[in-house]
Amino acid sequence: MADVRRRSRTRLVVPAALVVAVLLVTAVVVGLPDAREGLLPGPAGPASPSAAPSPRPQDELDAPGYDPDPGPLALPDIAASTAEPVTASFAVPEGAQRWDGSIGLSFEATDLASPLWGSESSNLDEMLEALDSPVLRFGGNSVDRRMWWTSSGESAPDWAEATVTPADLQRVAAAAEAADASVTITLDLGHDDPQRAADMAAHAREAFGRRLLAVSIGNEPNGFFHANQPQLAVRDDSWDTDAYRAALTEHSAAIEAVAPGTPIAGPGAYDAPWWRAFAESGIPHQRALTMHWYPLWDCSGPASSIANPTVEDLTSPALRERARQLIGMGAQVAEQHDLPLWMEETGPTSCPGTNATSRTHAQALWTGDYALTAAESGVERLAFHATLQACQGGAPMSPVCATGSLDRPGGLLRGRTSFLAMLQLAQLPAGTVLAPAVSGDGRIMVHAVLGDDGTLGVMIVDLRDPEGAAPVPVQLSAPGGLDAAAPTAWTLADGSLLAGDSLEAPSSRLGAPAAPAGALAQAPLGRGAPLSVASTPGSTLLLRFAPVAEAAPSDGGGASDQGGAAEAGG
Repeated sequence: MADVRRRSRTRLVVPAALVVAVLLVTAVVVGLPDAREGLLPGPAGPASPSAAPSPRPQDELDAPGYDPDPGPLALPDIAASTAEPVTASFAVPEGAQRWDGSIGLSFEATDLASPLWGSESSNLDEMLEALDSPVLRFGGNSVDRRMWWTSSGESAPDWAEATVTPADLQRVAAAAEAADASVTITLDLGHDDPQRAADMAAHAREAFGRRLLAVSIGNEPNGFFHANQPQLAVRDDSWDTDAYRAALTEHSAAIEAVAPGTPIAGPGAYDAPWWRAFAESGIPHQRALTMHWYPLWDCSGPASSIANPTVEDLTSPALRERARQLIGMGAQVAEQHDLPLWMEETGPTSCPGTNATSRTHAQALWTGDYALTAAESGVERLAFHATLQACQGGAPMSPVCATGSLDRPGGLLRGRTSFLAMLQLAQLPAGTVLAPAVSGDGRIMVHAVLGDDGTLGVMIVDLRDPEGAAPVPVQLSAPGGLDAAAPTAWTLADGSLLAGDSLEAPSSRLGAPAAPAGALAQAPLGRGAPLSVASTPGSTLLLRFAPVAEAAPSDGGGASDQGGAAEAGG
């Protein structure tokens, strides 16, 4: 993701400074009064003649369940626990992925024409900015079937549901700039008009500049003809990978003629033969191999399936292993062709309509676990498919939705449970994704990112149902195999907890990062000195550790490098 400059992350330092930093960041994110006014101690001034005006809804982050001031981070005491501890250790793998603007949202191409982009009546900018330099991708089934592009004011054909123009791209580009987002745009391949697709690519480069990482030619070309999905057909039964390569070559040449050097990613497909068809097409300026995957695809599957749209399957460790397997296949093809791997469209399930996993706390737990599993498996960039439709009646799996009615969704967006998980993922430091080794049955998983500034972010995802399960100790070991310049010891600086009443609960709760309380305060972690913390069922716990500067050598002796695990609790 080096193509786009990222906002610098706040370095974690001593706890007192952290408290101030958290207050300052909270003020910015949730629209509180200026952090310099009233948050820091100082002499009392004269009373204000009138109360400050209430923030406008279009200027605020709307994420039900988010607490910007949760108080000190407290965890259950594990000193008397008799449960078998889960152990977690970490290492830097060969070819480790970076975590830095790695996740975001995928929208339908028709959403490019939405009036919400750049609107003074919408909080869309605020929602995107809260994700910290997010991924933005535009594509979906609509691009090859229902989106009409014109730069010359032509009348749209009857099949078009949305007309996208250069002015629309400029509005989206302004929002991307405000959110420090990176962007990919999918071009229409379905209507077989290379010159029109090339014209859109040229205008996209002009509008987005350095923020446009690539364009894609068509969305899921492997789905252009399926006998069992006639409603999606845009080709006949002669369509295959050879025909795709020919179309790809023709469209690429048209793009090169009007926008030379435009990076192209593809194929945006869920089938290995199509990944190879793109990678081996010979078109110039290939930027990335892209895949799509929805793990719960077996909409009416048997009980033996691990891909049913149920809470049980969504929170099963078997689904994580399946993700590693499928993503690993894509990563292998990408590596063979010297390309990064992007997951340009994903979500819990591809099954239409509402199901048992929709709008649940389980979806929030899955979101954090899946995003980091994907990064560990080789994904550089990942976008959860979303919609600007209404919360009631719109796409039930979207992390965001509009608060209005189905026919008049309006401009105010609200985050769902998975959006809270994305907010928590945005709290991880920018750095290197570590490879975890975790004991147990997989119900408790631990992920970690080593920040460029030495900060260590550890995320513990507990997929057990909160109803009836007890906290379990998790013993964290310091990362191994680091280079000589890396830290060797850390102290716990702050953390956040994502929790819910049950896996099926329709809501989740997330606190902003807060300094730890009690024995957790400045709890140490170092080589030969692991740290044990409590994992609460049905939760995702993010812990951020600040590096400790090595003390200068002395003649007075020092602490031994040996020792047992420290225990921390509320």
